Amino acid sequence: MNIGIDARLLERKMTGIGRFLESLLNEIPSIDKINNYFLFSYENFQLNDNHYYSIVPTINNFLPQKLFSPIWINFILPFYLKKYKIDIFFSANQLLPLYKVKNVKYILVLHDVIYKVDRSFHPFIYRKYLQFFTYFSIKSADLIITVSEYSKKDILKYYKLSPQKIKVVYEAADKKFSSLKLSLKEKNEIKRKLDLPEHVILYVGMIENRKNILGILRIADEVYNTYPEAKFLLIGKIGYGGKELIKQMFKRKNVSYLSNIDDEILMKIYSVATIFLFPSFYEGFGFPPLEAMRSGLPVLASKSTSLVEILNFSAILHDPNDFHSFSNDILRLIENDELYNKYKNLGIERAKKFHVSNTANEVVKIFNLFNPKHS
Repeated sequence: MNIGIDARLLERKMTGIGRFLESLLNEIPSIDKINNYFLFSYENFQLNDNHYYSIVPTINNFLPQKLFSPIWINFILPFYLKKYKIDIFFSANQLLPLYKVKNVKYILVLHDVIYKVDRSFHPFIYRKYLQFFTYFSIKSADLIITVSEYSKKDILKYYKLSPQKIKVVYEAADKKFSSLKLSLKEKNEIKRKLDLPEHVILYVGMIENRKNILGILRIADEVYNTYPEAKFLLIGKIGYGGKELIKQMFKRKNVSYLSNIDDEILMKIYSVATIFLFPSFYEGFGFPPLEAMRSGLPVLASKSTSLVEILNFSAILHDPNDFHSFSNDILRLIENDELYNKYKNLGIERAKKFHVSNTANEVVKIFNLFNPKHS
């Protein structure tokens, strides 16, 4: 079969969905020796294995992304689906053409429906944009992949669908995230360059209201009263409400912020951090806690949405607004080596259950459901 994939995510700064797609594409060549893959993008780009995939640049993005994306997917992409005789079109980016291209099966990855769950997490225009295009994408889809049982339940709650139309495929943190064997000298050099103290409480993700950044700052305030030497380091792109959140960070002596960090530096930061903190209000899956677990960090996270399902008993979980419990457990982990090692080891073992090869195998199986030779 000829399988077409919306690869535009790989042309932008990486987000969680982009990481999912990149990891998937890195793994598929070792699994699927039968199907042909075409990656549709705006421009040409590089992959680890350019010989396996046919990269198809279409047209340069000449408008702001939010305006150009629906134009591209509805008026430009269908031409290429016909030209390359695509049998399956796979979108990890929540959007499909509004109308069906003849003989093409559509598979949509829908990570969450947060725009339905809480209006405060997206600006009005973007929320309406998501509601409109996701509604029609769901109608166009022959099959929907989502990333947790929690997300599946939410999708069924807000859309009238047969449960059989939705398959749960767990994602996985990229296998390049692991506990680096750095010497004490190397760790101290990284900390010196980044002006980090002995104990670093790390957050990685979007800087936006949904991620409970104000909650992290409240936790930082409580920890400062008892242990002012610890520093909270937040890393991520600025999202909805992020500019005001950055201003609040700069008011605190024990909080630092970094953006535009590449994965090589991020892996080193995971290796020198002490604890990973992720008190997010809503997650369809949650990549960063698994990255942290793979890197050997104990994780404190929200006892909410999919995080309970994904992290299970391998992380310390609290209500996202229980700042005192979070701050108290941060101090306990710093002071108690036995407790620290317990959650470090539990996290490493838990992360092993989410391997990208499992994800890729499940996705390829779903592709082959539509192959007449396999039916």
